[in-house]
Amino acid sequence: MFLFPCNKSVPFIIFRYNYNIYCCKSNCLQSFGTLLMTVSLTLSLANVIRLPRMVFLYGGGTFLVSYLAVAIVFGVPLLFLEITLGQFCQQGTTKLWRAVPLLKGVGFVKVLASVLLAAYYPIIMALSLFYGSRSIIGSIPFPECSNSISFYQGVNSNAIGSDQCLQQTFIKPPHLSWQWIAMDVLLILLIWIIVVISLIKNSKSYRTVALLVVPATFVTIGVLLVKGLNANQRGLDILLDIQWETLWKLDIWYHAIVQFLFTTHLGFGNITTSAGRLYSKSNPFWTSVMLTVVSIVVGLCSVSIVTMWIYDMQLQVGQKMLSSTALSEVWFLTFVYELTTRGILSDLWAALVYALVFLSGFLSLIAAIYTAIVGLSVETKEKWKWWILTCMVCFIAFLMGVLCLLPENLQAVHLLDEYIIGRMVVTSTVLELIAFVWIYGLESLSNDFEFVLGYKLCFVWKCVWLGTPILFMGFEFWSLFVMPLTESDYSSHDSMWLYVIGWIVYLFMWSMIIGIAVWQISAQVDYNFSQKFLSTIKPARNWGPVDPIYRHCWVQWKKQYQVTGERDFTLRRRGTKDYTHSIKRGKHAAPPGTAYSVSPTSLDRTSSCYSIDGVGGLSRQHSSDQQSQQQQQQKNLHQYHYNHTMADQRRWTAAEPKNSGGSSINYM
Repeated sequence: MFLFPCNKSVPFIIFRYNYNIYCCKSNCLQSFGTLLMTVSLTLSLANVIRLPRMVFLYGGGTFLVSYLAVAIVFGVPLLFLEITLGQFCQQGTTKLWRAVPLLKGVGFVKVLASVLLAAYYPIIMALSLFYGSRSIIGSIPFPECSNSISFYQGVNSNAIGSDQCLQQTFIKPPHLSWQWIAMDVLLILLIWIIVVISLIKNSKSYRTVALLVVPATFVTIGVLLVKGLNANQRGLDILLDIQWETLWKLDIWYHAIVQFLFTTHLGFGNITTSAGRLYSKSNPFWTSVMLTVVSIVVGLCSVSIVTMWIYDMQLQVGQKMLSSTALSEVWFLTFVYELTTRGILSDLWAALVYALVFLSGFLSLIAAIYTAIVGLSVETKEKWKWWILTCMVCFIAFLMGVLCLLPENLQAVHLLDEYIIGRMVVTSTVLELIAFVWIYGLESLSNDFEFVLGYKLCFVWKCVWLGTPILFMGFEFWSLFVMPLTESDYSSHDSMWLYVIGWIVYLFMWSMIIGIAVWQISAQVDYNFSQKFLSTIKPARNWGPVDPIYRHCWVQWKKQYQVTGERDFTLRRRGTKDYTHSIKRGKHAAPPGTAYSVSPTSLDRTSSCYSIDGVGGLSRQHSSDQQSQQQQQQKNLHQYHYNHTMADQRRWTAAEPKNSGGSSINYM
């Protein structure tokens, strides 16, 4: 029988063993949470509700082909760009523009787009709660409405449709019934309270929410897909009916680009913020591939579910469904309501659909609010506590959501979705590509990306980044002249005030970009306007990674490349925590023989470990004198690198003036 000797070191070994197991489980759980948090961006409300609506509104399978083409061609390159920029800068979407201070206003446009998105998403979520609760208690059709529901022509004109039923309940004007508007406000307030609780502890609570909500959302989508396939698979034939001649229409491609940006969160700053804060150590390429693939799969599942239900409805009624019925942004919810009244879906299945809408909207909402809070925290230099900023941003968004309820028939929701946010994200995406690819320079951008990745970039990425702004900018200018912010084939019923406000907000966006650009030029310390302008199109002195060790390695990387033309990939992705662990393991990023290199033998941690000898006892491998000597060497080495990096950090922060509101000044 093997017995350990009576030694005080045995409990230490057992504790160390249990601690390693605990750390392994904790790291695995953290990695799994990071994966779910990354995938949560694909489970957006735009993928669940907006994409099926746009497919049904703009030609069915024809629009789906154009959307898939845009997602496949531009999905991975643009996501790869934003993820890598976020991991490199690590400070959100506003400080990212230290690379090109002239266009810093684009970062604020992205934050504004996220806030506007968060203003009307809770209305759709509150409506889903309203319908879902009514489905659970079995009160569909609503007692306040007639049982005669119709989306189709040729039916009795006196019948009350589901849209009219919605107008008599949830969106009833306040002067006719204050009880309904009070209920709406309470539901929206409840949603925002849940959001505050989910983000009150920064990324820690965000990660916990992702662990709970994302699996439930995937399971709900899978169950509904199986339900639709069991009902009638012939509905998928609608998506295979592609009119190839209509693919030459530019309006279909423009709406496909806008839908692609909504679905992937590009142009909102969510990707950049999350990449720098939540999954800063994940591989950017495989993360972008995963986001693109999962987004396409979720979108196809949503479209397939809705299409099969539309086919069942057409079989029961005997007439083809009109595309004009999908004009409302909440059409999907009223459509499920009609399916329930006709017996195609039971009350429990309808409640599951409304739960899916709520969960997907919740994931989109917390991503948008997290971006706004990070941007505000960084711009205020973290003077306010995180929970104060969270409550402040959520309260402002709550007030904006209540204001969106005041216009009748949810016209404010239609205004934001159709006229404002879509053009904001297209413009911000184009300007971001112009800033980093054309102004900052493709070579500088490639060097920074290679520093983050650890390998050379393929020329395919550079070609896509160079050509994408030209294509998107062409579609944007074309839409302003041929399909302006006035009536189109599907918006002729809109009021004139929607067009006017749409133009006002669009011009305000450009005035904000131009105004901040003028302010940046005037803040430069130079002799004339031309020199000040040139300073704003060059990176500021405080541009770069915020981590001191990470930044120091980046500076060494750039200097070595400028002098020798060679890239030292051992310097990549070296942050403070990584650097500390590498020192403990006796490894360092610097090349051997340099002033920063460390001999692994001088920092061998095995000197303090225990080993079991042949007798079964425990013996030390080195004497206490050798241990103290090595510990002193390690301590001196730590102090040397700490002094060096802190000096570099002080030189970096000194470049930002204290009396200019935190503006980036490039001293040339």
